[in-house]
Amino acid sequence: MATHRGRRRIARGDGGGEAPRPVPNGVQLAAGVRLVRAGSKAKLPVLACGDGKVQLNESAVAILTLCDGSRSREEIVAHVTSTSSNGALAADVEAFLDAARARGWIVQANSEHRD
Repeated sequence: MATHRGRRRIARGDGGGEAPRPVPNGVQLAAGVRLVRAGSKAKLPVLACGDGKVQLNESAVAILTLCDGSRSREEIVAHVTSTSSNGALAADVEAFLDAARARGWIVQANSEHRD
């Protein structure tokens, strides 16, 4: 379903319909944390979590969208810095990931594979 309580969800992954395959040491959103679009015409990116909602900028959304369990921290940093149009520095991406983890937004995925 594309909406949840009247809000559009931000698509994660490539939209291919398959859930990303977790990798050892992969980073993912914590349980109960999700990215949504809210506000007038659903344009504002928001992180919804147990503590409420946090408005995010597009850089934060781009980083958190990659936190689907299919990439390690190092892979996320490499991807963001290689595709960034605003010249994101690896140290900035790492600092954001540290802050997101400290706030409980992201966790390290379970390294066990279940087929």
